[in-house]
Amino acid sequence: MRLEAFRVQNYKNIQDTGWISCEDLMVFVGKNESGKTTLFRALSKLNPTDGAKYDKLKEFPRGRLTSEGDQQDWPVGTGRFQLDKNERAALGAVCPPLAKTKTVEVTRHYSDTVFVKYSPAAKLDLVSHDAWLKSLKDARKKIERTTPPDDKSEPWGTVKAAVTSAIDGCITKSEADENDPTLADLNAAMQAITGQMNEEWAKEILEPFLAPWEKMAELLEQEATLGKADEWVVQNMPHFLYFDNLGVLQSDIFIPDFLTKIGQGRNTQEVRVQECLFKHVGVEITKLGALGRHKAEDPDNENTRREIDELTIRCNAASQAMTKRFRDWWEQRTHAFHYEFHGNYFRIWVSDDRNPSEIELEERSAGMRYFFSFYLVFIVEAEDLHRNCILLLDEPGLHLHGTAQAKLIEFFEKMSADNQLFYTTHSPFMVDGAHLERAVALSEEDGNMRVSTEVWPRDRDSLFPLQAALGYSVCQSLFLSKKQVMVEGITDYTLLSALSQHLLAAGRCGLDRTIVMVPMGGTTNLAPLASMLIGHDVEIAVLLDSDPAGAKGMKKLRKLLTGVDQRCFQISSYGGDHEITELEDLLPEKYYLDAVKVAYPKIEIKFNASEKKTASVVDRVQQLFERLEVGPFEKWRPIHEVVQSVYRDPKGVPSELLEAAESIFKDINAALGGEV
Repeated sequence: MRLEAFRVQNYKNIQDTGWISCEDLMVFVGKNESGKTTLFRALSKLNPTDGAKYDKLKEFPRGRLTSEGDQQDWPVGTGRFQLDKNERAALGAVCPPLAKTKTVEVTRHYSDTVFVKYSPAAKLDLVSHDAWLKSLKDARKKIERTTPPDDKSEPWGTVKAAVTSAIDGCITKSEADENDPTLADLNAAMQAITGQMNEEWAKEILEPFLAPWEKMAELLEQEATLGKADEWVVQNMPHFLYFDNLGVLQSDIFIPDFLTKIGQGRNTQEVRVQECLFKHVGVEITKLGALGRHKAEDPDNENTRREIDELTIRCNAASQAMTKRFRDWWEQRTHAFHYEFHGNYFRIWVSDDRNPSEIELEERSAGMRYFFSFYLVFIVEAEDLHRNCILLLDEPGLHLHGTAQAKLIEFFEKMSADNQLFYTTHSPFMVDGAHLERAVALSEEDGNMRVSTEVWPRDRDSLFPLQAALGYSVCQSLFLSKKQVMVEGITDYTLLSALSQHLLAAGRCGLDRTIVMVPMGGTTNLAPLASMLIGHDVEIAVLLDSDPAGAKGMKKLRKLLTGVDQRCFQISSYGGDHEITELEDLLPEKYYLDAVKVAYPKIEIKFNASEKKTASVVDRVQQLFERLEVGPFEKWRPIHEVVQSVYRDPKGVPSELLEAAESIFKDINAALGGEV
């Protein structure tokens, strides 16, 4: 079965998540205390590998416990599972009316009661209490009115009295309990008749009265198979394996302390993983207590020697098995494990292909220990259910470097081919920016958890990992093209892109299609971005404004890039006889101001004498806005209108603007080996 969606209700700070649709690989993002762990633990108890159960006293929402806790048996975890072809056939064999069922919903309550809902549901004509009672009364009336053969009047009276008396008993019982009938009820009524069918004439009279009840019995038998179907679903639905950092194994295990915790029923995550370890080694917990009783001064004892040999052999066999299995599963390095019992202590030593020295497990990296501990629980608790187990990993990349976290996503991709895998994080490196549809954002509001699937949360802390992952994904796309021209801002990018498309459509020179234009977000980002691109063997050119910031950026770039003067261009070179400092100055003044008026229709564009002395039309408009105190002048707005007019009215684009843009593109193309 595949988990199609799940829902959690009435659990700690979760009132109701609503239905959360599931992919094979999903990431749940949220800041600390947003409810990530709570959500996973609640889901895992729907069918846990560790046997954990819902605890209403400790897990029901505290604010509702006194007023609502005892009102009903509250539902907690619900999973909607898809059935494949083989599973549908198996379910149909158990319960024929469910042969066409495609999905099942399983809900577990605090009482540990499980309810199953089928879709499509079984089409059954249920036998109601009223229908059953009516059939009894109808049968009694008909029997009273039945006329026997002439020569059977006397024996018929005896038979009729016995039958009606038995049916009266059934009627009395039904009227008293008002429950729907059971097979036992129908069998009692039918026995009242079949018990009197000792002769052929009696059989001919009474047999027709059985037909309605036989039909009801058939329906009740089908209903009974629904219960078997519920059992089949619960037995075959996937198990949930939950694992968090609290279960990370320390190899220095003091066995008497472990046995004490087991005896006291302290089912902590630490005890859980230690118990899995000893099961993996193949040593029964009941035998662990005898490990430390052998003393150096004890005489030679064959039984003692055999016990020590058995421990050593089992440790060696389990070590080799884990070394092989872990190597096939975890591909970052090749690790070798060595298990060792020594008196009352158990140790795990680890070496790898880069360092053959054996080191204690707790001295290895936190990331390696997390995944070793998780895999140990996985192979022990899941047993033969590896392909029928959903993995819930809480903060799996917490101790890994950013690049290792990104690699971990690739590893999860591989695992999710066999097991649906959900994990939590608040790290942007654990979110795949190319697959944000897999992300579910969790946030906290008024003490309750909120789930955002279709709409991202407004909470900035919860949103940050998703934004950062998207930004990182966009940045990675910079390295796809090996020829790039950097421009200062998004307004430069949008205007030049529109002009390039216009020129190319007209058969003139635009930006070569092998060259990608990148907005750098201001000259302060010029040197770092250029350095990063050059480090990835990207050829770059730069188009800068001719203002102080542009001059400063040029100075920094000269220190970084050899031959910068041949690949760094300034806007002032393309103004002809006009003094210009930024890209907008290439636009004829009237053309630009018309766009400003469209962008700001309520503002009168009329300059005073001081403003008219400013050469740059952009600076002039900014001064006007400051004088009128109408708020900031946003440069992107008029450029947006200019770009729209280029697409809407190509013939209206000023020729001098096209000539200047064409000159820019020719120089950039020539510098980067593009078509001129």
